[in-house]
Amino acid sequence: MKRIIKIIPLGGILAVAGIGGTFAYFNQTHTKTNEFTTGTYDTVLVEDFRPEDGENWKPGATVNKDVTVKNEGTLPVVVRVKFQETWVRRSDSFKLYDVDTTLQKEKTGLGATPDARNKFENVYQQDPGDGNAGTEIDDSVVHKIMDPDQLWVYNPADGYYYYKQILPGKQEGGEAPETARILDGVRLDENIDMGAYIERKYYACTESEEPPAKDSSDWVEFEKDETTANGYVTTAEMAEIVQRQGKKITFLKASPELKGEELGGYRDADYTLRVTAQTVQATDGAVAGLFGDIGTFKALGCQWELMSEDTLYQGDAARP
Repeated sequence: MKRIIKIIPLGGILAVAGIGGTFAYFNQTHTKTNEFTTGTYDTVLVEDFRPEDGENWKPGATVNKDVTVKNEGTLPVVVRVKFQETWVRRSDSFKLYDVDTTLQKEKTGLGATPDARNKFENVYQQDPGDGNAGTEIDDSVVHKIMDPDQLWVYNPADGYYYYKQILPGKQEGGEAPETARILDGVRLDENIDMGAYIERKYYACTESEEPPAKDSSDWVEFEKDETTANGYVTTAEMAEIVQRQGKKITFLKASPELKGEELGGYRDADYTLRVTAQTVQATDGAVAGLFGDIGTFKALGCQWELMSEDTLYQGDAARP
């Protein structure tokens, strides 16, 4: 019997096998970089003050000192300012007076100036001649010419002064927006306590035509008499006492002297007024996080239309 051999083309088998193989899909990956540019944040404390104007400051004299805050950045900000006032005695660097508005939040009770919002603004001395400086009773002896435009508000809860309006950002090609002045000048009180003095009386019995030098031992202090107003015997009584000693008074002098270095008041002292400004971007979350409850500031008169942080970068429509 003749065998019949069937030849099956391998190509077909391969083709079938090929159908059962792995498929390759066309695919493509697209990458696009989206760049976001943040606004700039740059605020500056501006002061118009000439140090030479404060040299040898005399009672009643006013020195110009303009203080503002400028926004050099592009983001709108909320601004607050605090003050620190110090008096330091030169002779021993003793701090006579030191007030920080954020620490001394309430105005003084005794003798307070009616329109003073805190101890920093209040000017009061119980006794301008007792020689005591910076006591619990006495207040600052420097009048501050505050906020002439009435655009700052004092918050007694934290001792800061807040700018009532949002300070807008700088526009391209424009000038940097600036707050109204919070301070316009400072004036030294007319009745500043320059120390407690006593008038000491001296005599000399020299035969020279010229009086002895100021620190000469030829000067002798008058004898004391506590029953008199100045604590000394009279000149006639002193002359009689000297005459009984066989001498004659030829020169007299009266010299005012401090009762004690600690009673020197503001004599020979340096005054420093330090201004610190703090700014934060004008968004609800930032202001609440740094300054506190926004409702408090609205109650004080702040007119802040704050941006919502949820919509900060949702376009110009989200900006106030």
